[in-house]
Amino acid sequence: MEAIEVDAEREMEPRVFDPLTTPYEVDREKFPLDGSLEEQFTFLLRYAILAPSSHNTQPWKFRLFENSIAVYADYRRRLPVADPNHRELLMGVGAAIMNLRTAAMHFGFECRVDYNFSGDSEMPVAFVTLNQTLPRKPAAESFEKLFYAISKRHTNRHPFLMARVPDAVLTRLCYLGEGTEASLFISTDPKKNSQVAHLVANAERLQQADPKFRKELGEWLRPNKTLKPDGMPGAAFGISDVASTLAPWAVKTIDMGGFRAKHDERLCIEAPALCVLCGEDSVPTWLAVGEVLERVLLTLTRDGLQFSFFNMPIEIPGARFELQEILGMNSLPQLLLRIGYSLEKPALSPRRPVEDCIVHTL
Repeated sequence: MEAIEVDAEREMEPRVFDPLTTPYEVDREKFPLDGSLEEQFTFLLRYAILAPSSHNTQPWKFRLFENSIAVYADYRRRLPVADPNHRELLMGVGAAIMNLRTAAMHFGFECRVDYNFSGDSEMPVAFVTLNQTLPRKPAAESFEKLFYAISKRHTNRHPFLMARVPDAVLTRLCYLGEGTEASLFISTDPKKNSQVAHLVANAERLQQADPKFRKELGEWLRPNKTLKPDGMPGAAFGISDVASTLAPWAVKTIDMGGFRAKHDERLCIEAPALCVLCGEDSVPTWLAVGEVLERVLLTLTRDGLQFSFFNMPIEIPGARFELQEILGMNSLPQLLLRIGYSLEKPALSPRRPVEDCIVHTL
């Protein structure tokens, strides 16, 4: 009897927040149906914060109102060297908006997103108006299927199998940008993809040769068993626990561009498909690209595929235009990723508690 009593007491103890696991354990069955709007909106944001972002900076914050959520770009989390124009930062915010849309529709909210394209860093980039329908009506089928992929979506930097991606999947992906400022271009041409891989390798060498770039990158690298709720653990790059503790120092101190270039070039060449999200350089387009990106990634996750990013040539102006020319695209490349299948499971990236992302409540 005593042992049972001890176990019961332990169950009553509050769980310690683990940034590598707790955020992904969000349980749809625990949605506070009878709770306040503040509790319900906060629960929806637990899905929004699982969006991808460059270096896993998580550059978003939210303010709750009676029937809406204001979405802000958190410029304190910017990457001045890799992303001086905040292009990738705003794409990350767009991805979070897509997750919020998807979760809201799943839990029976009518969702409307109004954007603020002024570029004022103090103003929200979007207002998400939420009206709960009674009785609850199911979300649109396309969004409903994506909802279950939100907590399973992870960047996979391991090698991919040579197995081709089915044409039906590629066709489905290409339609995801319709009606938006963004578009998708998918290449399965080995010759073109080899040229892109060579471009990726050259861009990697250039970036790694810059001490400022390496310093910024090193500041967002984390040990595998990190307690910090942001950044990239070494495991995401296949680095062991011991080596991951030295990774930030090593990256800041040593130019490993030659090694990284060969590694990334091989991954690109072996990938069965490369995907580029395109659009013009503007705040509306960057937000739209982020939303379409998350739809692409959730669709891939739902269909059992993996992905990882190779944005290096897009972060270098000359290489960006060369990428556009190689693939024959009419609009500017905004994001580059490889897609395919992998036998290796991706490592989890840490996440901040949702409460840390909310700047004001009802």
